[in-house]
Amino acid sequence: MRPRVPRKRTPLRNQPRMSIPTKTLRRFAFFASAPNNAMKRLAAQVTRLEFEPNTLVFCQGDPGDYFYMIQDGTIEILNASAETQLNLLHAGQWFGDFALLDDAPRSALARTRTRAILLALPRAEFLELVTTYPLVLYVLATSSQQQLRERDRAYLAAVETRARQLEQLYFTALDITRHLDRTRALEAIRARAIELLHSAGGDLYLFDASVNGLVAQTAAAFDASRFQQGKECADSAFATGAPRIVTPTRRAPRHELAAPIQLTEPNGTTRPLGALRVYRAKNGIAYNDEDCKLLELFASQAAIVIENADLIQTRVLQSQLENELQNARRVQRQLIPFEPPRLRGYQIATLWYPAKQVSGDYYDFIPLADGRVAFVIADVSGKGLDAAMFMANTRATLRASAVAGDDPAAIVARANQTLAQDSLGGMFVTMFFGILDPLNGAFAYVNAGHNPPLLWRADTRTLETLEIGDRALAITNDFVYRPHRLTLNLRDLLLLYTDGVNEATNAADAQFGMERLENMIRQNASASARQIIRRLDQRVRAFTGAFPQSDDITVVALRRA
Repeated sequence: MRPRVPRKRTPLRNQPRMSIPTKTLRRFAFFASAPNNAMKRLAAQVTRLEFEPNTLVFCQGDPGDYFYMIQDGTIEILNASAETQLNLLHAGQWFGDFALLDDAPRSALARTRTRAILLALPRAEFLELVTTYPLVLYVLATSSQQQLRERDRAYLAAVETRARQLEQLYFTALDITRHLDRTRALEAIRARAIELLHSAGGDLYLFDASVNGLVAQTAAAFDASRFQQGKECADSAFATGAPRIVTPTRRAPRHELAAPIQLTEPNGTTRPLGALRVYRAKNGIAYNDEDCKLLELFASQAAIVIENADLIQTRVLQSQLENELQNARRVQRQLIPFEPPRLRGYQIATLWYPAKQVSGDYYDFIPLADGRVAFVIADVSGKGLDAAMFMANTRATLRASAVAGDDPAAIVARANQTLAQDSLGGMFVTMFFGILDPLNGAFAYVNAGHNPPLLWRADTRTLETLEIGDRALAITNDFVYRPHRLTLNLRDLLLLYTDGVNEATNAADAQFGMERLENMIRQNASASARQIIRRLDQRVRAFTGAFPQSDDITVVALRRA
């Protein structure tokens, strides 16, 4: 607890001297043997002092100039350097005699705890008293010796209690650390805090950013009245970062103690997690500073347990998500053709590398009833599970539309009509859809906002870029797509790809780009479709190096052999 700042004392010379009745002095035991004439003379020398609470009587190191008797109120004797209480004195007791007897500076600090009235006897009169009447000195000595013994017994008892508390704290901390499940760990923390502080009950609160405040994690939420008053105490400890004691009032009819749960970061800063509160009945023992320290120590251990439980829970959730993504990847992989179709007179090769566990890219080959084959390459906006699910929906929708036959523009238009109705969150898909007649090399296609394929003409040794074409699918209904036609001649090569190829990025934030892609095709124009796919993969990997893949990579190569 933060030490109280005492008020400044008032010098004795500024205090008015009042006549003190001898019967007032007789209340102090050491005056029992003094005769009446001596008592009258002493009464004339005594100064009556009135002090407000938390006021210094004298400081450690001050000269011993007065002997003090407590007529009313409470005085605490403290070690000034450590703010440790050495003694607590009440009416009828006295202090300040040691410094007068051995002519040494004050060895401790005296401060009023309550409003107090003191009777101050100057040093000269005090020494004359004990010299003239040795019995007074004997009473003072035996009484002081008894006080010291009582103080030593109390100190030893406090040390033993503290040792038991620390031992209990140690085993309590061990107990809560064995709980890996977060819910069980939180309940164990609450239960052990109640046990440690010998309390009737308690609650644990953690900060929730969604409500910007503390939220009860244990049974407090089921008792509305207890929850509200307990939360006020916990809120105060959380906001100040220091323990808070609440004494019984009409509004809060119980003793309460709350301590902040704070995690110390490696850089020395503290991160508040919540608060821990315990309570005792109104007629129970009040909480004190030692209880504050004990609960604060336990709360610091609880912070580590909570952090570990959160990390374990996160790890479990990540593992579950990882398993789900692995399952989704296996399912998605089954939707991607394992091998391209075998067409007499043609070479077909593919490449499919998802950037994450699942992909929004896909390619497909759809056999049509008249012997033609549809080629598809598509890229769904976004990444992750949403994109993968939309990709699966796109594949199923396009296959259903293709079975009905017709030219590429009509097939894509029907698929777009369905996807536009099913699209959620603004998702869309770019697609290149073409139909090949293997008998004559005729190739009709639609480009719905996809990357323009590259066509290598073997007879002229030129590289053409096919038109980008129309709008992506799932954006608007009733869009009219335009068909395009070409013929694949002998040794011609058609390369379909997604933007994960040309936008592949290296550590210097440079992209692979279209120029590298086109040069690769020119340099390998006479290679087979499989060789071109392999060499393209090598070029892209060499370019990106160890830099993480940022987007899905999908490539389809079609060569008329």
